Amino acid sequence: MPDDRPVVDLHHHYLPESVLQELQQMAGGRPRLVNDRISITLNPDISDIDAHLRAMDHSGIDVAVLTQSGVSVLGPATCRQLNDGLAEIAARYPDRVVATAHVDLEDAGAVAELDRCVETLGFGAVALPCSTPSLDLDDPSLDTLWRRLDELALPVILHPAQLPRGASLDYGLERSCARPFDTTVAAVRLMGGVLPRFSRLRFVLPHCGGTAVMLRGRLAMFFTVPGQEPRSLPRTRSEQRRDGTGAVFDELWSHLYFDTAGTGAWAPAVEFTASVVGAAHMVFGTDFPLEAHSPDTMRELVDMLDRLDIAESDIEMIASGTAAGLLGAALPTTDR
Repeated sequence: MPDDRPVVDLHHHYLPESVLQELQQMAGGRPRLVNDRISITLNPDISDIDAHLRAMDHSGIDVAVLTQSGVSVLGPATCRQLNDGLAEIAARYPDRVVATAHVDLEDAGAVAELDRCVETLGFGAVALPCSTPSLDLDDPSLDTLWRRLDELALPVILHPAQLPRGASLDYGLERSCARPFDTTVAAVRLMGGVLPRFSRLRFVLPHCGGTAVMLRGRLAMFFTVPGQEPRSLPRTRSEQRRDGTGAVFDELWSHLYFDTAGTGAWAPAVEFTASVVGAAHMVFGTDFPLEAHSPDTMRELVDMLDRLDIAESDIEMIASGTAAGLLGAALPTTDR
């Protein structure tokens, strides 16, 4: 990796020690907490900021954007505690980490907590789950939240639900298959029911978009322009061009961004994503401390960038350029 290439990690998990301790108590000392709302690995490093900084230094990551939206389904008190802990860490390390706002989508006071994070704590981005046990992202009850986020024009960093509805725990299916599909379904619901009405929103989809990039052609084939009657037959690309649905789909798709985490450092998946969405819609992510769970594994994910068969200018966009455009002044200046 070139020494002068800044790297921003937009998929990086952190929990304050107090929140981690509560989750550990709920798990009864087991390394994973699994109940009817969540399935999460309780890696102790997730609350050890020194472990985060050591891994970042070892791998050449300049700034980490801290999120953990999976726990927001545990309620507004957990979200508030998480937000306060993130604010404290960001104040201690303003050149290395960026805090993000977390709200419980099922909480009627979500907008008030969002405003507290933005106006009092100074956060410049939001982290939300792709779904909750009872809500999808296009649920009408969320319109007030989307309206406020549209006014603020803050980027929304998504993460699949820790335990998507209907997911099986067999063979790790909730992590390997259900979470990517949760991300894909969220993308379709946002394009169909949210973005047509709140056009300033931008969403970062995790794990190369789940399966959305691979299914892009099929998603477009069945896409219906919001407000129009669904057609019984799918449309090919030429039909989409002729009837205008392709242009509408492309415009809504342009509000989606994709991080590089979730592939186990498998470069072909990242290259394919870049070939479909373009580097200007991609950001780098490590999923620390899970996918990247040590300084060496984090370094492996950073080194993967140099194995990508794409232009150096595109690698630079993925490494930090796109993140800078999304986060603006909320991102510390990276000076190498």
